[in-house]
Amino acid sequence: MDPLVSVIIPTYNRAEYVSQAVQSVLNQTYGQIETIVVDDGSSDSTPEVLSKYQDQIDYMYQERSERSKARNEGFRHSKGDFIAFLDSDDVWLPTKIEKQVRVLNEYPNVGLVYTGVQFIDSRGAPCSQELRWDEPVREALYEDLMTHNVITGSLSSILVLRQCLERVGLFDESMVACEDLDLYRRIAKYYGFHKIDLPLVKIRIHGANTQGGFATMAKGWETTIRKISQDTPREFEYYKYEAIIKILSKLAALSKRDAQLGSFFSFLAGALFHRPNWILAFGLWQALFRLSLKKYFQKPQGYED
Repeated sequence: MDPLVSVIIPTYNRAEYVSQAVQSVLNQTYGQIETIVVDDGSSDSTPEVLSKYQDQIDYMYQERSERSKARNEGFRHSKGDFIAFLDSDDVWLPTKIEKQVRVLNEYPNVGLVYTGVQFIDSRGAPCSQELRWDEPVREALYEDLMTHNVITGSLSSILVLRQCLERVGLFDESMVACEDLDLYRRIAKYYGFHKIDLPLVKIRIHGANTQGGFATMAKGWETTIRKISQDTPREFEYYKYEAIIKILSKLAALSKRDAQLGSFFSFLAGALFHRPNWILAFGLWQALFRLSLKKYFQKPQGYED
């Protein structure tokens, strides 16, 4: 028999969109799928909207606890050998799971497969907004994932082996941002990734998307910095402090965008007080000096002595 795929859909006040997400799972050409919807304390008509699928999905309700806990609860309730996540405002094309299962069956060294995406607006029409994921910037995937989310479509596009999550752990429920990047980095320690370069996921862009403001992202990136400073594999130690500097640069740019430069310096002061192990590390300042020299004193292209 084909392996069972468990699809976990966390949702919160997405009554307008969640039925489209569920229907896109039910329309998959792959036959062995269980669909688990975890309602993270919705106060709108989400339960009523989902009631028409009561014979086709497993519906779970929890008090408002954020999406990481919702995904983890869905996983604990699941039975599949393969696990997929779908945000409740996104939709899949019908062949997504079939194509991904084929890859995982054919490549034993691959633990996670993801796809290309297309963007749609609130009505489901192609989105005119120019959006793209971070491009790979380093030679090794693990290095990329220390600072950049290079997994297109993020969680709505992935299919992962259950054994991966059992080995590396589930989502960090303390993180309200960057939790997907944290999970990918842990998986990349042990398993290969594969991309299907086809737009098999529709990512919806609308006014209620979770926004990455400075306060939210600072919490996620602070946890990321802590984990990088403590848990970077030995073979990537040489890149650790450079990665921390790049994360701080991201936060500085975000604080400037949101007119929160004061909050950024408060963040640094708090880091100095609470986590001096990384901000006072000699390697951090050595890397900063090296990167500064490279940026400001690099010879122009074509320059000759």
